Amino acid sequence: MVFACSDSRVCPSVTLGLQPGEAFTVRNIAAMVPPYDKNRYTGIGSAIEYAVCALKVQVIVVIGHSKCGGIKALLSLKDGAADSFHFVEDWVRIGFPAKKKVQTEHAARHVDDQCDILEKEAVNVSLSNLLTYPWVKEGVEKGTLKLVGGHYDFVIGKFLAWEAMADAVERLKAGFEQFKTDVYDKKPELFEPLKAHQSPKYMVFACSDSRVCPSVTLGLQPGEAFAVRNIASMVPPYDKTKYAGVGSAIEYAVCALKVEVIVVIGHSRCGGIKALLSLQEGEADKFHFVEEWVRIGAPAKAKVQADHASAAFEDQCSILEKAAVNVSLENLKSYPFVKEGLEKGTLKIVGGHYDFVSGKFETWAP
Repeated sequence: MVFACSDSRVCPSVTLGLQPGEAFTVRNIAAMVPPYDKNRYTGIGSAIEYAVCALKVQVIVVIGHSKCGGIKALLSLKDGAADSFHFVEDWVRIGFPAKKKVQTEHAARHVDDQCDILEKEAVNVSLSNLLTYPWVKEGVEKGTLKLVGGHYDFVIGKFLAWEAMADAVERLKAGFEQFKTDVYDKKPELFEPLKAHQSPKYMVFACSDSRVCPSVTLGLQPGEAFAVRNIASMVPPYDKTKYAGVGSAIEYAVCALKVEVIVVIGHSRCGGIKALLSLQEGEADKFHFVEEWVRIGAPAKAKVQADHASAAFEDQCSILEKAAVNVSLENLKSYPFVKEGLEKGTLKIVGGHYDFVSGKFETWAP
């Protein structure tokens, strides 16, 4: 399982050569893992829970990176100052213990140097936060699960990993070395401008499923798409209390990066969609987070079951994969900065579906 930043320059499938089926992936602002909280962080919690309890992943990797906008925002926060964004500041405060440590131990350092140090320290906070999830703690204690910290510096072309079993680290390092040799070193015209800034045209929501990385399936290049990956690629409605993770990513993409298109992509045989369709009224939840997260798609489930009541369960799942995308597209409009962009014509939203069984990709306008 990999946690990576939404930054368009750092897709782990590209930088580490991860193949389809190899890494269940979550991408958010600054690759942060919040502590266990069923009320505030169902998106992250559901992904961790599904990866560890259902998929039985053996390693969780959290990867920071150079020139991270989220880390810069964290370091720039001033005590008592009003937040400038709806979501961003609240989200990056997850890394506050790392900020405090860096400012205490490196008070005399330049702010750019503090940012560099904080990029790695924030990863360590996320690794500690992972241990607040009971099934992660149990796996670590039993030796069935390992936690790995990582950092990708795209300015100098270097990848570091720490605190993990040797074979897991070596796989990541080998993947990065191949990427550096075959791609990074051979395309200075692509990577030199990206060292200074990113200007992605797209924001992409895709599922955490290891088989559906959009950089691989759509051939998206570094710098081209700011990405969020979560269970069933769901976009919840605007809610500053419950969904700061997704909200901060949308806000940063639209308000700071000025993306032109937001794409939400569902896919075939999605475990999150199957879980949604399997929910029974009045039945107790089996997981801490998963059911609560996939209920975001409940309006789509109700529509599919009403319109296709006689269809087989598998067929309803296939229909629901696309209907849930439409719910996410509608939820995007609940974010005021998205609504404003749509009304002004500076932003478009697009639905998509990748069928890896038949090898087909389709898109549509809402």
